[in-house]
Formats: sequence, C-alpha cells, structure tokens
Amino acid sequence: MKFSDRVLKQYLEHVYWICGGPCGGKSTMTTAIAAKWNMIPYSSDDHTFEYQKKANPQDHPAILRHFVDWEWYFLGRGNDRGQWLNNAFDESVEFILLDLLQMGKEKPIVVDTFMDPEFLKTIADHRRIVYLFAEDDVIRSQYLTREHVSGMEQLFPTLSDPQRARNETLDTVAKGSNHSFLKVKQQGVQYFVREASTTKEEVLSCIEKHFQFT
Repeated sequence: MKFSDRVLKQYLEHVYWICGGPCGGKSTMTTAIAAKWNMIPYSSDDHTFEYQKKANPQDHPAILRHFVDWEWYFLGRGNDRGQWLNNAFDESVEFILLDLLQMGKEKPIVVDTFMDPEFLKTIADHRRIVYLFAEDDVIRSQYLTREHVSGMEQLFPTLSDPQRARNETLDTVAKGSNHSFLKVKQQGVQYFVREASTTKEEVLSCIEKHFQFT
C-alpha cells in the first residue's frame, strides 16, 4: 500500500528532521535536542542492518547487492560506488518512514538522516526541516576522525595505494556534500554551514530558533 504525501505529512507532523552532509553536526545536534527537549532520537545510520534484514531483491537490489572487497570499493577503476550508495539510501527511505510511523506520536521525534529536500518538503513542514553542512576544510580535517568511519585509517594501509584511497575518499565526500548543498539551496529549505570556528552552542541555538522551540 502506498501512502500519499499528504497522509504522510499528517502522520509525521510530530517529527523534526535534521539532515545534511558529513561533519555538519547532525548526530551531535540530534542527541542534544532530544535530551534537552525530551524528544525521541532516531538515526538512520543505526538501523542499516535492520533495513538489510527487511529488504527483498525485487524492491531493494542496492541494499542487498554483493560487496566485492575493500580494494574494489576504494580503488576499483570505474566502479559505481557512489551511485550504488545513493541507490541504497533511496531504497532505505521507505524503511525509515515505516519505523517513524510505527513509533507512534506520544512524544516528538528528531531524526538524523539524509533525505532528498524536494521529497522531504512534501511530507514535512518547512519549520521542522533543517540541513547541516560543513565547509570543505572541516570535512577534510574531521571526516576520518568520526567514530563510525575511523576504521578507514587502519584499512587504507592494507590497500594497494593507501594515499590515493585516502585522498579520493575525502575528495568524493567533499564533492558529494557540495552537490547535496546545492540541491538544498535550490529547494529553499533552511540550512546552516559549519565552519572550523563554529561552536555546538551556536548551531544548537540556530536550530532551536528555526524549530520555534525558543
């Protein structure tokens, strides 16, 4: 059964969306807001393996696609890693929405994820949407220090060209963030860009004002 965007918007009216690119502060802000305002946090990254268990080959080929090896993933010439990851996330959207619907409306929910801004505008009020991004320098200096990708630094030396793998990874992440940022600007939704000097308190205050919590 397919739900219309109008129905989804009605049933998800208690959900606040913190989306964006790497190193923008999505996870940090989701955790802070949930704790401060007594909300339920939901991070799509925490449910990746659950989505895989629910997926089927017909509807979710990217989620269930066979992983070759790390050499191919980082250094395979002409591989379609980027498109594969984008497709897998697109396929996971229905699982995210189903999870949120099943969580009920007893308490507001704050979501840490990335959602296409054009689609998100159809199911959520603009006052409940914010995108967080980081400048390229911040991404390049901090991306590989984040907990869920920190293992890459130990993985790179096992590859045939460690330095190229590292450089191309950071180039790809920064390029992808800039592409997403452009889409967000085109859709006219609220966003904030984190600089090296930006504090957590500053970002939190901006989000709270946008969400009309203060």
